[in-house]
Amino acid sequence: MKLVGKEHLSKNLIKKLEKTKYSVTSLILFLTLDMDVTQFGIDSGNLWMLKDENMDAHFDDLMTNDVTKGDEFPAFFLSCTTIKDPVSFNGRHHNFEIVTYINYDNLPNFDGENDYHSETYKTFKEKVIAKFLNNVEKIIPGAKQHIVQVELGTPKTNEFYVNSTKGNVYGTEKTLNQVGPFSYKNKSEIENLYLCGASTLSHGVGGATHSGVVTASHILNCDKDDLLIQDSNQKIRIYEAEDPATWPDWVHVKRSDKARKLIDLVSK
Repeated sequence: MKLVGKEHLSKNLIKKLEKTKYSVTSLILFLTLDMDVTQFGIDSGNLWMLKDENMDAHFDDLMTNDVTKGDEFPAFFLSCTTIKDPVSFNGRHHNFEIVTYINYDNLPNFDGENDYHSETYKTFKEKVIAKFLNNVEKIIPGAKQHIVQVELGTPKTNEFYVNSTKGNVYGTEKTLNQVGPFSYKNKSEIENLYLCGASTLSHGVGGATHSGVVTASHILNCDKDDLLIQDSNQKIRIYEAEDPATWPDWVHVKRSDKARKLIDLVSK
C-alpha cells in the first residue's frame, strides 16, 4: 500500500492485503551473567519454562493482558548462547536470550513524541526486566547479584531496526490461509517487483532462506535447483556443545584467545 500505492494494485491484491494478519511479537531479554550457570543444569538447549501444564492459557494471558502486571511471566523460553556456541565463551561471562510472546495491540502507547524512547517506555522496560529477572532467579539462584549487563528488546525495537509491521517476528501470521500456496507470491503482480522473506513461502531461517533462492530463480528465469551448486569440499560439521573432547583445535584456540583478552582487559 505504501510502496506502490493502492491505486496501482488489483482489487484482489488489495482485498488480500486488507485481510492480512501478522504474527506474534515478542519481548527479548539480553542478559550477561558473571557466574558458572552449568551448576544449575543450564545446557545448550532452548529451555521452555511454564508455570504449569496449561500452556495455551498462559500464552492467551500474555496476549490479552498488561504484560507489566504481576511479578513473573507464566511462560517463556531461555537460551544460553555461550553454551550453544562454545566459541563465543570467554571463560567467565555467559550470555542469555530470554523470550516471551505478546500481542502488539496490548502495548501501552509510547507515542506522542517523535521518538518512542519516552519516560513511559523506560518505565515499561524496567517493569518487564524486573519480571524476567524474577523468573531467571528461580532457575539460576543468585543471578541478580551477578549481572554484567541487561537490556530488553521490545516490539518497538523490532519496528525500529528491521521495520517489521507491528514488531512481528515471523512475518505474516501462520494460519492456514497465509502459508504455502496461500502466502504472498515471490513474483508480485507489479512488474519487476519480487518478494522474499518470512511472509512468502514459509517463516523461520529455513523458510526465508529458501524463499530467497526461489525469488532469484524467478528473476534469472531458471530453475531454483540450478542455483544450488554442489561442492564436495563443503561438509556439515556438527559438534557436541557440552563435550569439549569433540571440538576441533580451532574452537579451543578461539576460546583461549577470548579468555586471554578478558584477562588483559581486567588487568588494565
